[in-house]
Amino acid sequence: MPLKGQAKIDEFIWVFFTGMLTIIILLFFWGTPRVGVNETENFTQAREIFTIGTFDEDVPRSIRIGDFTTSHTAGSQTIETRKYIEVSRGLFENKKFSFSAEIADNLDNVIDGWVELYVLESGNGKIIVRVNDEVVYSQKANPGKIKIPVERSILKSYNVIEISSSMPGLQFWSTNIYNIEKVEFGINIYGNVIKRYDFLLYGSELKSFSRGEVKFNVEEREGTGDLIIKINGKEFFRGIPSGSFSKTFEIFDVGLVNGVNTIEFYTERDTSYKLDDVQIIITHREQATKSRAFSFKITDEDMEKLERGKKGRISFTILDTDFNGNLAIKIKDASGKENQLDYISSYAIGKSLSVNFGPNDVKVGTNYVIFTVIGHGRFTLSNMEVVI
Repeated sequence: MPLKGQAKIDEFIWVFFTGMLTIIILLFFWGTPRVGVNETENFTQAREIFTIGTFDEDVPRSIRIGDFTTSHTAGSQTIETRKYIEVSRGLFENKKFSFSAEIADNLDNVIDGWVELYVLESGNGKIIVRVNDEVVYSQKANPGKIKIPVERSILKSYNVIEISSSMPGLQFWSTNIYNIEKVEFGINIYGNVIKRYDFLLYGSELKSFSRGEVKFNVEEREGTGDLIIKINGKEFFRGIPSGSFSKTFEIFDVGLVNGVNTIEFYTERDTSYKLDDVQIIITHREQATKSRAFSFKITDEDMEKLERGKKGRISFTILDTDFNGNLAIKIKDASGKENQLDYISSYAIGKSLSVNFGPNDVKVGTNYVIFTVIGHGRFTLSNMEVVI
């Protein structure tokens, strides 16, 4: 028969082992308590002020015209050129050469004209030059350059120049041959050398037109007269520019139209301007949307906290708004996936707001919180914080 004391010892051992087994089971299922009870928080902060939403943005388009000279002075202009010509005359041969030349300028600005011959080989007789059936030259010529004046009264808008040779004189049995390398017909003018340029405007640019601008650099100026600039026949500028020139215009100032528009540059009398890098800049307005992103890191420890039920928090303050549209907050996780957190439609200036996120909204690594606006509103925010 067991002793009474022995029974008590056995009972104690049984209770002791049962208690230890219970503790081991509890530790297995709930884990060992962490050493640091007051865990540190992952804290990201951006105190700066930032604005998001819809903005009107100026979009410029540059139309380059280039470099040119415009003047109202006396000058020379070559109208037509012909090369490698042979004319001859003999008992049984009469070979002539003729060509036409049209004067596009106003004849009132034409002082006179000229024909220039570059003679390679000359014959035994004369060379004869006619302009509009009027003889302007009839002489024996030696090889070389000959410049023949043509009186203003002979010239027309459409001119015919004829080159021929005479009979060889006493050597009637031979042939009078002239080989000419080049012949040029030109005029001397006194008047405007106008620079015209057509440029295209689109309907979308006119509809949201902001401003126009003409820009150039004045490389050289001769004389004391004004430079005149017209757009679509309306005077846009008259004056003496120097250095870097810039002048703006409005849509109705110069009658801009959808399609082709024309700009003209010319000068007053006895004046010349050499302009460099001439351009027209057409600026129209477009609506642009601006968002803002802030990065924050998620560690393995942070993810464990979120998976155990702790909520991450994004907080910020609304400093200003036009009360149009809704504020949207989303997270782009470390894999690039975007997760929408909230659409905020109820807000007030000066109010601090917060949005929570969980383990399904982020991944371990660098994540981004993105602030955008739904609609056409605008928000100014500050004191953005991400806390886990």
